[in-house]
Amino acid sequence: MRVLLLVLGLLLVGTPVAHAHAGGLTPQNHLSAVTSVDPPLSGVQVRMINHGTQLEVRNDGSAPLVIAGRTVRPGETARFRDDRTTADTWQIPLGESVVRGTTTRYDAPNALMWLLITVAVAALGVFLGRGLAWLAVATVLVTAANVAHALGSTMVVTGGSFLPLFVGASGVGLVCWPLAVLCAGAAVARKPATAFVAATVGAMLVVASIPDFDSFRFAQLPFAGSADLDRALVAITLGGGLALAVGGFSWMRRETAA
Repeated sequence: MRVLLLVLGLLLVGTPVAHAHAGGLTPQNHLSAVTSVDPPLSGVQVRMINHGTQLEVRNDGSAPLVIAGRTVRPGETARFRDDRTTADTWQIPLGESVVRGTTTRYDAPNALMWLLITVAVAALGVFLGRGLAWLAVATVLVTAANVAHALGSTMVVTGGSFLPLFVGASGVGLVCWPLAVLCAGAAVARKPATAFVAATVGAMLVVASIPDFDSFRFAQLPFAGSADLDRALVAITLGGGLALAVGGFSWMRRETAA
């Protein structure tokens, strides 16, 4: 058992921790949006991107435009942050026009409720330790939740290559996903290693999910789907990871004692 714990510790230390969300985007309780360009400019599109943190100006018109000290030539697209877009109502000059926008404030979600859901999922570890098949099924399900969270947070990012963003959002998940397949195969073969692999995946996913606690505290999440869906995925990954660790080590301890 001590050797197994040592191996698990080395895996946890040697694997990268994921960013909470892809592209460095963070949960928040406000969201900025462009309401108009006044007067309108032919061929020019302006919008807020990347969870309302950046202004994007696409110039398909015939003349260069100047905004926030930047020149956007015909055929070019500029993306940048501007602190003015965080005001309740804001405006930024764009050539002879003005970009107008608003920032909407949202109430924070019930963080305690989501923490209780996470604890309830973690409590399933007591039952998972009763059989290798249950451990394997739970490992696949919890890992799938982690994959969905990484995909959803990557899909919402504009202006970056998908693969590097996905890798950054996945972190330790890149190790967990093939291990989940290995766990399922070991369970089919009824190998005792199933429990250790499940516990390892669970512990890794707990580490990977720690930065995602903010998803329970903020209303707006950088995720290509509903915020509650993302919170549910985080609760499943974090709580399920704890359940796998508890269940896997419980099974190994019982087998060692026998």
